[in-house]
Amino acid sequence: MKKMRLHIYIVIAIFVIGFIVGSFLDYQINSAIFSNKNVFGLILSVIGTIPGYGMFGVLGGGCLAIALKKQYNKIVNIFLIGAYVVFVGLGIYFSGREFFGPNGFTNESIKFVGYLIMLPVILALGYLGYFLFKNSDKKYLLPLVIVLSVAIFIALIPGVTILKSTFNRPRYRSIVLYEDAGLTFHHWWEPCKNYKDYMESFSLIKEEFKSFPSGHAGASFVFALVVSFLPRVNMKYEKLSLILFYVGLGWTLLISFSRLLVGAHFLSDVSMGGLITSICLLAANEVVIGLKMFKEEEQQLE
Repeated sequence: MKKMRLHIYIVIAIFVIGFIVGSFLDYQINSAIFSNKNVFGLILSVIGTIPGYGMFGVLGGGCLAIALKKQYNKIVNIFLIGAYVVFVGLGIYFSGREFFGPNGFTNESIKFVGYLIMLPVILALGYLGYFLFKNSDKKYLLPLVIVLSVAIFIALIPGVTILKSTFNRPRYRSIVLYEDAGLTFHHWWEPCKNYKDYMESFSLIKEEFKSFPSGHAGASFVFALVVSFLPRVNMKYEKLSLILFYVGLGWTLLISFSRLLVGAHFLSDVSMGGLITSICLLAANEVVIGLKMFKEEEQQLE
């Protein structure tokens, strides 16, 4: 995992540069590329978080495999089986809600269809996680799952969700639609204190005031966070780890562009979303490097 440090730093630098540029040019960039109801952008908005939220299924499958290995006592095994159910449920919920919600095809009446679509997908990814962990000869799989789970939780809940509700930044698409009525552009450091008045005046939902930071960018980079640790599960995938890491970065950048395209976010929003997850990845990486139980395996990998 020491080899991964440099690559994580590179990614952090990319997001920091994007955040700095966006802080000065957010409005100008969105004005230049905005395309309301752009089909390409909407499709990517719908499927963009699937790889990231799909990692919940992979971790859930890993928990199930660890439980069936019976390395721990009955209470721990029951907890792991419960974790499998929770992880799969979270994966289905978070990815499925994007299809027909405010960020997708905006048809709340058939929102449940999104969950039905994602059910077999997340279950399949759960089986993938089960397969990877079942065929692993590593001793310390449970601590690894715990580290990854904590990193993902911090990235998506305090890191993104709570910040959204703190800043209440209006999305560009709403600003364009209601600009003459008084709803104006806010820099990321300017919390929209009057968002409740805007909601009432313009019949907007609160989702239109959750621009900063981008949940799509943060969630899509969760894919890179998890696959970075594949060698810890099975050395057969050591070479794939770095490739998949950059695939995750490329996907995140594509999703970030699509969010700018449809006016859902600004450059500083998507950059901060990716930055939060990449920092959590770095922290998880350092924790794994620092734990004595993993140092022995690090020597074996080298």
